[in-house]
Amino acid sequence: MTARDPLAPLRHLGAVLTPDLIQGTYAALTPLRAQPLAGMQAQYDLSYGPDERHRLDLYMPVEPAHTVIVYLHGGGFSAGDKGGADAPFFGNWGAWATRAGYAAAAMTYRLAPQATWPSGAEDLAQAVAFLAAGAGGAMTHPRIILAGQSAGAIHIADYLAGRAGRVSDAVAGAVLMSGIYDFTRHERLFFEAAYFGEDLAKSEEHSTLQALTQQAVPLMFTVSEFDPPQFQRQAAHLVEAMITQTKRLPRLHVLAGHNHVSPALFIGAEGDRLGPMITDFVTRCLSPVPDHDGCAPGFAP
Repeated sequence: MTARDPLAPLRHLGAVLTPDLIQGTYAALTPLRAQPLAGMQAQYDLSYGPDERHRLDLYMPVEPAHTVIVYLHGGGFSAGDKGGADAPFFGNWGAWATRAGYAAAAMTYRLAPQATWPSGAEDLAQAVAFLAAGAGGAMTHPRIILAGQSAGAIHIADYLAGRAGRVSDAVAGAVLMSGIYDFTRHERLFFEAAYFGEDLAKSEEHSTLQALTQQAVPLMFTVSEFDPPQFQRQAAHLVEAMITQTKRLPRLHVLAGHNHVSPALFIGAEGDRLGPMITDFVTRCLSPVPDHDGCAPGFAP
């Protein structure tokens, strides 16, 4: 008897990013979400900066961890949150990470229209500094892996492109899921003006694709089978730019059966494939004898 595909309910939701798709995805995946490992310790609403949205939740495994996975939620720049003790998500990142032997931090950031570009990168820089300094004594000299979905991936790309100053030496890698990197070849979505402004002449300034091809920090990218066309085209632009600039493919994974929002919700659940991909990426980059080819920015295994 063939095992049931846990992602099968997502197929009928399609690829158009609508409230029905988002709500349907949450409804299908909430019962399947990863559960915390016994002994996991969680600290909620740690303040990493002066704004009320400068908060993060920190998840620590039983044994001391020297690597922390920092997750940035999506939400179209004007919505979304890190979750918390009573939320179904994104403590699942803590459950997955601590089971794999990492610490995890789920962070939130200021939202549009009150906060505009590049506030996301600026907030991430503050969170990275807070974690690199030990997060109030929770860890010592951690290696930080950034992971973000949609708007969260765009904020990470802006941070890596230097939009908030120098990238911290503590950042050892980044996972960018369903992001937009070339705004000069992008059909603007209705909610983006609140964050980037109305002036389309600044599209090149807002783009990070060239900076990503020259990035020293190892990168991993994902795009989903049922991502909207805008995000699938961005994956194609990424491949084109990486081959042109580095003569190598990016480490890009196409997540079969997933839509725009589902990979972050399903990580750590039974049948999840994203978690092992990230674990392999981190292992190659942070092992005592790193696989320098395997963790290079322009490499796909």
